[in-house]
Amino acid sequence: SKGAFSPGPAIWVGREVAHFDGDDTLDLRLSKRLISERRAELRSDVRVALRPGSSDWIDIIESDSDLSFASGVVQQAIEANRSTATTGPPPTGAELDRRRRFH
Repeated sequence: SKGAFSPGPAIWVGREVAHFDGDDTLDLRLSKRLISERRAELRSDVRVALRPGSSDWIDIIESDSDLSFASGVVQQAIEANRSTATTGPPPTGAELDRRRRFH
């Protein structure tokens, strides 16, 4: 569906969990818990940029050779958010516009 954080498409699982920022950066809502559990691994990976503070989001700096890595991390983001996600389709129209105003 359309993203709330960027003008392009996004993956939603009750909330937005992935979208592209430009051609080579994938933003993922991995979850604070999963980032905390994997912090050392994520920090040492040159394909990953952690955000300052306590964010649920990470950035994947992508290239064609990293597609399998990126798709695996997207799947982890989906699973990490599924248990707390609201059911139903992604927001559209006025509801999506409302969410965009906060980001």
